[in-house]
Amino acid sequence: MADVKIGVINSLSGNFAAFGQRYNTGMQVALEEINANGGINGEKVALIIQDDRSEAQSALAAVESLNKQQVPLIIGSYASGITGPISKVATRQKIPLIVLGSADDSITKPGSDWVFRAKHNSTIVAKAYFDYFDNLRKNNPEIKKIAVMYGNGAWPTSMSEEGIRQAEKRGYEIVGKQAYDQGTTDFRPILNKFRTAKPDILLTSSYADDGIAIARQIKEVGLNTKVVAIDTASSMVSFIQQVGNPSENIVSAVSWSPDVKYEGTPELYERLKQKAKEDPSFYEAEGYLALTVAADALRRAKSLDRDAVRDALTKTDLKTPVTDVKFENYDGFKGQNPIKSVIIQIQNGKHVTVFPENLASQKAQLAN
Repeated sequence: MADVKIGVINSLSGNFAAFGQRYNTGMQVALEEINANGGINGEKVALIIQDDRSEAQSALAAVESLNKQQVPLIIGSYASGITGPISKVATRQKIPLIVLGSADDSITKPGSDWVFRAKHNSTIVAKAYFDYFDNLRKNNPEIKKIAVMYGNGAWPTSMSEEGIRQAEKRGYEIVGKQAYDQGTTDFRPILNKFRTAKPDILLTSSYADDGIAIARQIKEVGLNTKVVAIDTASSMVSFIQQVGNPSENIVSAVSWSPDVKYEGTPELYERLKQKAKEDPSFYEAEGYLALTVAADALRRAKSLDRDAVRDALTKTDLKTPVTDVKFENYDGFKGQNPIKSVIIQIQNGKHVTVFPENLASQKAQLAN
């Protein structure tokens, strides 16, 4: 029997390779599980992996290559600035696309009949932060002022703009907002400006290296806020290792955390850890999730015809150790899973889930 080939576009080299490798680890764990459990109706699954080199142009060439190989669906990619263009070409070519790591709202809003995202988006993440801030305010009503800073890439901009809308809607006082160019290393001018405004909350959205520099420089300039959120960057174990003590009490919104209370999570955590050879993050979990969703749809599809696969994806109703998955059309989104984000906080050198309270393993702490 021929293998069922699934196309994957992922950032295995270039700026986003650290994230791409984590997604790849999660997909490999899912692949082993799928094939050990009979593959797709008795046929083994094989991944046709294309490296987009962290560039949109390479990703678009990869779509063309996978289209010629007649894969029934594609999974991809990490950065929103890459997945956005992929989604447009996949829609034109009528290839089902499962979003791997990208969260910019515009990928599923207004969306397309061919694009499906099981993970969270900018709106879900921004709302999770502000639900968390609102919860903190119940016992700390003095928390009112917020400053927002973000890289000018597609995802940080999308999340921060929605964050600013949420702040205005929920009655926070915005005392600073500042975008910065990707590649910036000195954030002290922005942080010093914020320090003068005395925010209670600092909300930043950044990639790995930016977040590490920001966390260190917050301490250097003496910016004392009650809450520090460094989105994306602070969710990685390597962030804690590189930042050290200044990382304590920093929070991040994630789609999955190893201590979150879903059925099968402890077992998945162990499998991901064994494959990654380190503590896994939500990136590995999202890689596992994307391929698990793909395999579920392929099993239910009446054939490997792309229309049949797309129709099966629209009917997804799946429980996984990462999250439950149903693709819905709501609030202007199409093919979006209305997943709940969780807030993790660094406490005593480890990530712990602190919100929502029904999924939390520890109580949230204020930074100061």
